[in-house]
Amino acid sequence: MAVRGRLKDMHLVHIINILRIERKTAVVYLSSDRGYGRLYLQEGAIVHASCRNLSGEDAFYHILTWDDGEFEIEPGAPIPAHTIHIDIQNLLLEGIRRMDESSASSQETDGYKDDLESSELVEKLLQAGILERVHKGSDA
Repeated sequence: MAVRGRLKDMHLVHIINILRIERKTAVVYLSSDRGYGRLYLQEGAIVHASCRNLSGEDAFYHILTWDDGEFEIEPGAPIPAHTIHIDIQNLLLEGIRRMDESSASSQETDGYKDDLESSELVEKLLQAGILERVHKGSDA
């Protein structure tokens, strides 16, 4: 059974986290005014992404910036390729870094402005359990 929704109601980070926690194998179909993309997960790990002429990590980073559009999750879908070989936490952190660079170099590069500041996204990742706080110092 497929699950459908809108990205403005459930951010892609939350979708990924649910699929990661439940160790699902699925494809997430995404469409927005910025394009059409797919994310493939195998046992909760993102293993492939495609969007327009992009694939792998570049496609994932592009899709991560979408703040609206529709998604559909199809469980158990076959995976056409394995183009992503890093864990979700590092993938998301790199995505945040790229979003920061993009917004620093231009306020509106593709005719849109990101709704989430990177600090807000990091806080959402912490709340979702994808990232965890590291406390430095003594335990005393």
